[in-house]
Amino acid sequence: MPVASFTGVTRTYPGLSHPAVDNLSFTIDSGEVLVIVGANGSGKTTAMEILCGLRLPTSGRAEFLGQPVVPGGAHRNWMGVQLQVGGLPQRLQVREALKAAECLYRDAGDVDVIIDALGLRSRMSQMVDKLSGGWQRRLDIAIACIGSPRLLVLDEPTSGLDPVARTALWEFLRDRRSKGVAVLTSTHDLAEAETYADHLLVLDEGRAILRGPVSEVLSAAGGDHRLRVLSGDPGCLSAIRAQGHTPLEAGSAISVIGDSGGLTVLREKLERLRDAGEVKFSDVLLGSVRLEDVFAFAAAGRKKETT
Repeated sequence: MPVASFTGVTRTYPGLSHPAVDNLSFTIDSGEVLVIVGANGSGKTTAMEILCGLRLPTSGRAEFLGQPVVPGGAHRNWMGVQLQVGGLPQRLQVREALKAAECLYRDAGDVDVIIDALGLRSRMSQMVDKLSGGWQRRLDIAIACIGSPRLLVLDEPTSGLDPVARTALWEFLRDRRSKGVAVLTSTHDLAEAETYADHLLVLDEGRAILRGPVSEVLSAAGGDHRLRVLSGDPGCLSAIRAQGHTPLEAGSAISVIGDSGGLTVLREKLERLRDAGEVKFSDVLLGSVRLEDVFAFAAAGRKKETT
């Protein structure tokens, strides 16, 4: 039995042109890191709030440990939650805020390990309202981890953290994972998602456009390499299409996904055309496909379907 699941969950709001979450289904198991990625407004936060019992779905079913999630339900005893807008007690010291959270549980778990892993030991005497946004985020996460939760629901947990702290946090979450804790989190940093997730859920306008293990999602765009043409003119688009490839424009760049051999041939063709004065571009780069490429191509494909 999965730790948590969505089955056909939809959430609508008056005035929105599309549901915030649209027929969304997924599961998360013990010892799994599931990362939700998507643009602003794609439904990441709404999905998490429904799973936490803070919002009810318009239709569909959210479950935790086999039981429906309802506002104020017993799921709160086994679920640790950190949302973008925290509810930290501002007029307490860090030490007092952590102790208050400990008092809510018969077994608070390995609190000292949590404090040290998140670097809070040096901040224990500081007032919560004097902490920077990044340190408040760490405290929010520490409190979510108290009580040995079966599931951590963390909305943009690395937001406001410096690169060293971000890496330390992901290592800490993977340690929780190794202890059997399920971790559902979201991020705008696609490189982080690609590196640390076990499974990915890619949302666009409330719908899941990709889901599965990282390797499976990365292969969804139809190739393992990406060619990026910088500052290319319209002639580049025509040349790419003439070679049987599908280009994607993003700002001043043109991207093509395919296999290494085929894209190497395409790069050489474009360079010959540039040398002959038939096309213009500043540079052409060939490398492994990344999650940002897959996301861009998947979102573009969905946009075509809806127009």
